[in-house]
Amino acid sequence: MLHATGTFEVKMTPEAQGDAPSGGLPTSRMGIAKSFTGGMTGTAAGTMLAAGTPQPGHPAGYVAIDQFSGTVDGKAGSFLLLHRGTIDKAGGADLSVIIAPDSGTGALEGISGSFAIKIEGGVHRYDLAYTLPAAR
Repeated sequence: MLHATGTFEVKMTPEAQGDAPSGGLPTSRMGIAKSFTGGMTGTAAGTMLAAGTPQPGHPAGYVAIDQFSGTVDGKAGSFLLLHRGTIDKAGGADLSVIIAPDSGTGALEGISGSFAIKIEGGVHRYDLAYTLPAAR
């Protein structure tokens, strides 16, 4: 397993919001724009669907798809990242981000793996754990 690490900036743009149904959670759709530095260099664009309020004492969940385009450890191409995240009322979080199977292009064709996110002091850090097929 190879690792590409670094930081990224993210800009979220509200696209739609829905009121909470009786006893339910409010919903939203957001546009995502990211810029990566480090082992991944490039940009990503996508869409996030969310429900709830990600604050202590409130449950929330989201799914998202964003398409990265750039380089990973010097190899150029693109691939899709699939996100699934939850936060419970106690503040416990569970996040899973994977590379969509068979979504790699260019020198990243056949890439697979996962994408870990850690936010420290407002800085988004990532660790892309990935494999690529042997050179043909």
